[in-house]
Amino acid sequence: MATKRVLALGAGAMGAQAAAMAAAFPEVEGLIIADLNLEAAQRVAAACGGKARAAGIDVTNPTELISAMRGADLVMNCVGPFFRFGVPVLKAAIAAGVDYLDICDDPEPTRAMHEYRAQAEKAGITAIVGLGASPGLTSLLAARARAELDEVEELIAGWNIEEKCGGDDDDRLSYSAAIVHWMQQCSGMILECDGGRLVEKKPLLDVSLDYPGRGRRTVYTVGHPEPVSFHYSYPDLPRSFCVMVMPGSFIGDFRSLAQQIEAGLSLEEAGKLLVESSGQGCAELEHPVDRLRLPLFFAIARGTKAGRPTAAAASIKAIPPGMARTTGIPLALGARLVLQGKVAAKGVIAPELAFDAAEFFHLLAPHCTFPAQVAASELIEVALAQG
Repeated sequence: MATKRVLALGAGAMGAQAAAMAAAFPEVEGLIIADLNLEAAQRVAAACGGKARAAGIDVTNPTELISAMRGADLVMNCVGPFFRFGVPVLKAAIAAGVDYLDICDDPEPTRAMHEYRAQAEKAGITAIVGLGASPGLTSLLAARARAELDEVEELIAGWNIEEKCGGDDDDRLSYSAAIVHWMQQCSGMILECDGGRLVEKKPLLDVSLDYPGRGRRTVYTVGHPEPVSFHYSYPDLPRSFCVMVMPGSFIGDFRSLAQQIEAGLSLEEAGKLLVESSGQGCAELEHPVDRLRLPLFFAIARGTKAGRPTAAAASIKAIPPGMARTTGIPLALGARLVLQGKVAAKGVIAPELAFDAAEFFHLLAPHCTFPAQVAASELIEVALAQG
């Protein structure tokens, strides 16, 4: 078996998880952990064992970045925020002619990166954008739900903030770059697919979601990459959007902060206000008994099956514990499949097209231990409802 060299960009929590897993793959002969902070890269490399070494790299320096990429067979990019670094790092991978995967969770750079499809194809590389928890797991759940129908008219990706997140301290609601990103997703205008086109709409709108086999409850629209990637993956898809499940008591605060952001409040200050007003973490967001419980990550496809209106939902019963693992582990597994030659497509593609959902979730299953491990054959729950 030919072994390959991997360049892991970013030594943060998610990058560290992806690197640690990649270091254990027999397909990987060498692993370079690269970060602007060399000491952070050295700590991650030391934890990854003898295959790994550290490097200090400034991703804003194209010459330095392309040179480092040319010494690798594949790049895993965990350097955010992606609205700043996504496109430049992808362009460097195209210039270096090296396969690329990332965990991009911003819709605008997702759209911009998909526009580099022709350049990536010409370079002969596979560039997979948005392979983490959401997008990533939600993307593959959408592919699974879509496969149940003959024709698809609507595709919804959803994630849930009122369930426990995995029990890690890092999952508590505290001020971080993730909270700032959250404020961006819930303010200004967001991208959705409507009428087969990407259009801008207001976030935090009420959606009365009818979940097959469970019932109906109100959820809220949010800006996220899934509708963008679905538009590129399924050009004939008329409608797609992303929803967030959260307690109805939270929506007033979110909408108030969105208004303040539009009036000039910075995303950073809004994030701090959100944390101050909540006073609680994900681990304490216990689900009230009088509210319909929805999965942590799910996707719903609506259309027709055998000529009848049908809705299909796909959800995951267990995840890796903690959002760092739930994001970093899918990235590493995707990298392994690329190294194994399991992804033939060239160009910029999304996870829902890059991978076979059943194969991917089978590989993921051993790592899904929260809230409890289930057999690989039972990890994904599919529900149908015909009207």
